[in-house]
Amino acid sequence: MRLKELVDKTGVSTETIQFYLREGVLPKPRKRGKALADYGEHYVELINTIKNLQNKHFLPLSVIKNIIKKLKRLSPEEEHYFQLQSEFFSPVGHLLFQKEVVGDEEFLAVTGLAREWLSIAEEWGIISAATKDGAKVFSADDIAIGKLMVEMDRIGMGPKDGFDPEVLRHYKDRLKEMISDLNLQFTEQLFGKATADEFAEIGFSAQNLMGFYFFFIFRKLAHEDTLKRIQEKFAAQGEK
Repeated sequence: MRLKELVDKTGVSTETIQFYLREGVLPKPRKRGKALADYGEHYVELINTIKNLQNKHFLPLSVIKNIIKKLKRLSPEEEHYFQLQSEFFSPVGHLLFQKEVVGDEEFLAVTGLAREWLSIAEEWGIISAATKDGAKVFSADDIAIGKLMVEMDRIGMGPKDGFDPEVLRHYKDRLKEMISDLNLQFTEQLFGKATADEFAEIGFSAQNLMGFYFFFIFRKLAHEDTLKRIQEKFAAQGEK
């Protein structure tokens, strides 16, 4: 694509892209003559990654340059994980409260979720807005879940691919039961041993730790099970 098309697709100015090229943050494009450069589609992803690292992680270009170099050596699985981690696990986001959004229209615009799926997710209790001053207010968690639903559909985990999205509802219900059991144990152990403020502080810390535990144990077990199933499938094909 031409430079102008790259500008249109990324929303980054010509001057900024040329600056990235001079600083070595972006690789030099392929030349089609002395004054004509050809930018592949991967330049769009690279520029979006640079913007994300600058806007959400506040990293200097010198650090971003090294990250971009390392991305070239990642497998597709590792690169996808990096993109998700960069989007949903910003270190600054752990220190600051992320902005809520008000109303369905703003939520749909921010997440990219289709209106029908917002209604379904609300019906299933996966996304649940609070009501403040008569308006629907979606939390940062709701926003992240909406974005993840869009991402799942994009990579091939949507209804058009034969994936039943209602499993998300079942997983939510099962997880809710697990969390209820954990909280019951937690409250019984601490009740009467801590003040209300201490109880709340420990509770929120435990909540964050268990959230990370669920994330990493799911990722570990899913990775192991996926490799096992792939090996079994290809081994069965080899026997035929």
